[in-house]
Amino acid sequence: MDINLNIFTNSIQTAPDISIVRQTYQSFCDTFGEIPTTIYCDSHPNTAKFPEYFKNLKEYFKNCEVIHTNSLSDGYLKSIKNSTANYLFQLEGDWIFNGNINHSLQELIKIMYKNSIYHLRFNKRANIRAGWDTIFNPAEIDGFKCCISNNMSNNPHIIDRNRYITEIIDDIKLKQGSKGIEEELNARKKYFSCLYGPENYPATVTHLDGRRGR
Repeated sequence: MDINLNIFTNSIQTAPDISIVRQTYQSFCDTFGEIPTTIYCDSHPNTAKFPEYFKNLKEYFKNCEVIHTNSLSDGYLKSIKNSTANYLFQLEGDWIFNGNINHSLQELIKIMYKNSIYHLRFNKRANIRAGWDTIFNPAEIDGFKCCISNNMSNNPHIIDRNRYITEIIDDIKLKQGSKGIEEELNARKKYFSCLYGPENYPATVTHLDGRRGR
């Protein structure tokens, strides 16, 4: 089973500087190693700086395809349709990993495949019932301790691409900005996410929040 990394970034107010997305990529590689990667770059909101930002991305990610998009959902949909991998790591370009993930990607996708998990998420807070995690059930699946939630958050996650193609993709809507994915899937009230780690497990990712550049 194969897995590809998709990084979603956009031309924020700090463009053409790409240090945030570089930090995200380095953190991913430090945690999981290098895997085939595609960069999806939204030209908004700082469209004036987008050409230079896009150029800098292409120069840094020399061995990756860098694709121009018009929104997060545009890139997300393209990432599912364009890829041929069985699993996709969907990573917005302003997150880092906290050093407490104790499984390899191959171990994680093996668990996902064996147990029909289509959305495995890494949490920005400790694993507790909070925010959009209104349904929250600790579980142990083949020795893998996790929590089951109704929240299909955009926070760093792995998806089963085939399940998305056949069952889920039609519920994702093409919208501007960062809309069109998580709130659409959550509104259906039929999908569930698997959170990495048992109940109360500390946050596995930290949001750098590229919008702070405003």
